[in-house]
Amino acid sequence: MLPVPGDLPVDGGWSYEVDWAGVRLLADVDQGELTLRTADGEDVTARFPEFAGLVDAVADGLLDGEAVMLDGGSPSGEALGERLHTSDAGRARAMARERPAVFMVYDVVRLYGVPLDPRPLEERRAVLSRLDLSQSTRIQISPAYDDGPALLAGVIAQHLSGVIAKRRGTPYRPGDSGGDWIRVDPALAARPSRPRGPEGFEGSDGVDVPPTAPVSPAGPVTPPPSRRPRHARRERTPQHDTLF
Repeated sequence: MLPVPGDLPVDGGWSYEVDWAGVRLLADVDQGELTLRTADGEDVTARFPEFAGLVDAVADGLLDGEAVMLDGGSPSGEALGERLHTSDAGRARAMARERPAVFMVYDVVRLYGVPLDPRPLEERRAVLSRLDLSQSTRIQISPAYDDGPALLAGVIAQHLSGVIAKRRGTPYRPGDSGGDWIRVDPALAARPSRPRGPEGFEGSDGVDVPPTAPVSPAGPVTPPPSRRPRHARRERTPQHDTLF
């Protein structure tokens, strides 16, 4: 599900996240085996060995998110590009030890054999929040906020890449989001009038930003076109009914 560029929607029917300026990944855990694919279907599992711990947290699931490489606390498109172009698994392991990536997860499409793509956004986020991803320090859930103008103000102040606005109540669809996900570019957006961001996340210059939000990236990595996630290959009895 790919966001489209646009202006920040401000009615109550939206939630908001930081645009992490990483590379889009679908993390598919099937029978204890992890496969990482870019949005155009390329298998990059061997290039991100630091995400292997995901199988200990999710025995069967399909997660949507972004791999982010940090350079001095900032997302680095250069470092991420270097990792993506590494074909040698040994070299990738060495690079991961020296400069590990972070997998920022923001959606769950399948869990324990149950397709979640028809569920509304807020239900999928609720399921995602109940997953214990703390077993891997390199995997985090991307925070979602209710106050879009405040988040955009923080993003502008901290020179971040942008904001992703997501319409509540919508299912997860392959390909173009049809405007249900909107990428807001700070360079094209009018600065919000309120100078403070989400409560409790105060940046160094007095503007509130998410605690995990790094400063400006060297350059965003544009995700390739999406392809339909593989979530309906088989049905299994859910092992964690309380998640649903």
